[in-house]
Amino acid sequence: MATQEEILHSNEAEIILEAETFKNAIQILKDEYINLWLSSKSDDINTRENLHKAIKLLPEVERHLRIIVEKGVITKSQLGRLQKVV
Repeated sequence: MATQEEILHSNEAEIILEAETFKNAIQILKDEYINLWLSSKSDDINTRENLHKAIKLLPEVERHLRIIVEKGVITKSQLGRLQKVV
């Protein structure tokens, strides 16, 4: 069953996603990783692969936060329906 904790986490995740600080941090990291990749030596395959992975992981952080937000939206909806029934 849905909990108030899920709603709280959803609200927190939404605040994080909308925060300019978070958006800027993600963009700065992405830019930094790309610059490091571009300046890396072509024979430094391990570093280049790690930077590629890091760049690909950044959207996953955002996706996970969006999932938390959606769970909270569903939870709010479920609690609203339960309150109407009772």
